[in-house]
Parts: sequence; structure tokens; C-alpha cells
Amino acid sequence: MTLETHATTAAQNGQATARVGVIGCGRIAERHVDAYRKLGATVVVADQDPAAAQRLAEAQRVAWRGSPDDLLDDPELDAIDVCVPTAAHTSVVLAALERGKHVFCEKPLCRTYEEAEAIAAAQRESGRLVMVGYLYRFHPAFQFAKQVLEDGIIGRPYFAIFRLGGRGSHRAWKHTTESGGGATLEMMVHNLDLIQWLLGCPDEVDLLRRSTLLPERQIGSERVRVNAEDYVLARLRVGDVEVVCESDLVTPSYMNYVEIQGDNGSLFTSILHYLPTIVYCKEPRGVFNLGNNTQQFPPVNLFERELGHFLEALRSDRTPMNGVSESLQLMAVIERIREGSPVGGN
Repeated sequence: MTLETHATTAAQNGQATARVGVIGCGRIAERHVDAYRKLGATVVVADQDPAAAQRLAEAQRVAWRGSPDDLLDDPELDAIDVCVPTAAHTSVVLAALERGKHVFCEKPLCRTYEEAEAIAAAQRESGRLVMVGYLYRFHPAFQFAKQVLEDGIIGRPYFAIFRLGGRGSHRAWKHTTESGGGATLEMMVHNLDLIQWLLGCPDEVDLLRRSTLLPERQIGSERVRVNAEDYVLARLRVGDVEVVCESDLVTPSYMNYVEIQGDNGSLFTSILHYLPTIVYCKEPRGVFNLGNNTQQFPPVNLFERELGHFLEALRSDRTPMNGVSESLQLMAVIERIREGSPVGGN
């Protein structure tokens, strides 16, 4: 059964479908609600701004409530999906766990390692499931890359580059430190999650550069002063692998790629469907020939795949991918990057 179809199939088989309350009704919530509906889940939305909840509910043809507390206190809901700004993640996640709800939280789980520890303790006490929205793991190109690495096709990895950037059409809060914005928590977290998943947890972390290149942003009709970084460059070591990790909020056109060099070749892949995945082999291994082996992956709905995995975890009571333990490791790395001084004093 695919991740995309499990909820609908469960409904057809007479199994109870999940009932999810989405808190926060901004742009990302639209994608979540749309995916849940396609997966056959029952959805209710709420926001601190009731008008925002009503707009989303009417657009997606789902129910809405007047405040987040209405969802947190609803005994009929199985899970809470947290789509509020990053600064509010911890308080909403803790409130949901205290009320016995399972939790899906958009990335990042929180802002600090201390907050991640508090969430981990609350999860252990509640016995509920928590999943964090690092959706790049669900892209076929990166799942293919993981299998290539596990099968040793390119041999022993020794060098990697992880690149993610895009200016996007962001909300103002994504560019202020007080609300949990900036390139580190908005973009680099995706790179770091992929590094942990594909290569392992970093042993060394050095901040090479952290900058605010665009001190002002035009967001809609609003001119916003920026105090969060919009460019981050870090060097990491994972075992014997040297890693360069670069993330930004300035690239006009979204860009993403991962390149990994091994002693039998190399791997290049991207979430962008128009960029081919290329596995280069110095010597043939398995189904991979000498030279370039090219694979193209069509566009997929990552939200359906990711949230389908979450719903399947709820149905089967199994720990989902991207849980709290992974976020604890990730936040430890984030704090070393965020609090470090750039090498060379820049």
C-alpha cells in the first residue's frame, strides 16, 4: 500500500479514519489540509485569528473552530497538526501532548535544544506519537540516493555538498529572530536532516559564514526590516566524510541539490524534477554501469507522502520517521551553528 492511498483504503475497509485538528491557518496549513482531505482524514482547523480559520475552512470545505483551545480540548480529535510560526511550536506541541493528542509539527520542531528536551520529556510521559515535517526524506530522489549509499554503489563517501536556497514569498515572521525565522531554522534544517539521514550525525560542526545580505524585504505591500540571517555556510564532518552545507533565503529561483563523492564514483540528486539524478561509477556495481547512470523522478506531492506516513503511524501505532529523537540531534547541531563564531572571524 502506498503512503498516498492508505487512509482512503482504510475508510473503504471500514476502518476508522484519523481525525486531525490543524492549528495555524497560513500558507503551509493549506497544503496540509489539502493533503489530509485527499488521504481521507477528517480535518478541523483553528487559528488565533478566527477569520483566517474561516477562510481556510471555506476554501478547503472543512470544519473550523473559534480558537486553538477548541481543538486542543476536543476529545474527538486523534492528533494535532502544528502549522503556527516557529516561535509558538513548543507551546502548542506541549499543550497537545498534555491533552493526550498525537502531534505532527511543521519543521523545525522548536528553536532550541532545551525546548526539544522539554518536548521529548512530555512525549515520553504522554506515550503519544510526535512527527516533525522534514518532507525531503519522502522525495523519491532522496530515497533512491539513500539506497545507493546503503548498497555501497559509489563506495566509501568522503566528501559531500548540500545546497538549499530560495527567496520565496515569505511571511514577515520568517525574517525575524524573535519569531524563529532566518535561513538556519527555515532552510538549513532541511539540509541537516538530510545529512543525518543519508550520512549520519555530525561529529564536527564549524560555522563558516552567517550574513544578512538583504536587510529589508518587500513582502506583499509591507516593507520589512530584517534582523535574521539570510545566508549560512557551514562545514561538518560525519565520520570520514567532509560536508559543506549552504542555505539561504536570497536565491531568486529555488535551488536544491546534493552531491556526494565516494571512492567508486559520485551521486548527484535534487528535489527539482528537471534536474536528473546521476550516479557515476568508476567500476560497475549491481545494476549500475561504468560511467554515468541517469535517473529522472517526476514531480510528487510530498505533503501527501509525508502526512500519509504520519496517518499510517497513527493507525499502526508505530514510531514515525522524523521523530523527537532525530530533532534532538538536529537541534544540537543547529545550536552549534547558530551560536558559533564564523571561522576567520567573518
